[in-house]
Amino acid sequence: MGTDLERTLLNRSAGDAQAWEQWLASDEAQRSKLVEPFQREGQLPLEAMVRDRIVHEDHLKSLCVDYRLRFLDANHFAGQIPYEAVAAMERLDAAAGTRLNGYKIVAPASLFRLTYQDKDPLLLLELGGGYHYLVHKWGGEVNPLRRMLMYPLRSFKTMMQSILVFCAVVALAVPESVMGAHSGFVRGIFFFYLLFATSAMAALYGFSRAKNFSENLWTSRYDD
Repeated sequence: MGTDLERTLLNRSAGDAQAWEQWLASDEAQRSKLVEPFQREGQLPLEAMVRDRIVHEDHLKSLCVDYRLRFLDANHFAGQIPYEAVAAMERLDAAAGTRLNGYKIVAPASLFRLTYQDKDPLLLLELGGGYHYLVHKWGGEVNPLRRMLMYPLRSFKTMMQSILVFCAVVALAVPESVMGAHSGFVRGIFFFYLLFATSAMAALYGFSRAKNFSENLWTSRYDD
């Protein structure tokens, strides 16, 4: 049983449609910002959108950071966009009366270079003001363990938290008989040794592989 990214994103964005409508109603000038991405090639009518599929960029960022995904312009996507997604775009284009700009895709980094059918891309349309419209989702579901396995790579803070927890668990798991008479002191020394060694290995791996944290990569067109 995998994790459905579309359902996860919509659950996180439950109140975004109301916030978006308030953003539009707050000032007539805000409404003009909605069509900025489409000024050259048309405007998306408000009535053409299903309100509960409007999501804010903050929730897109949290989804991408949690699951180590990318959020990039659709023209960078190297995978095969299925007929259903193309049909959804054509329906919006028909409602606007012309071809729209601003389509973006949420997917693993590999899908922006290679084609894999067992991933879970999300197709979105930029609305302006940090809001996006979820057009279509295709492919399989994300492994539910992906969020947990990618937790250390979210940020420097989560990396250090993971290292501290790992070292503490390992140090506490060693039996008293192994630690000897001064088990508390020895366990503390062992913990700090593990902390130093694990941190050094994490840093060595990160620098050698030129890895970066998910919070810095989610909108990057470049490799890790």
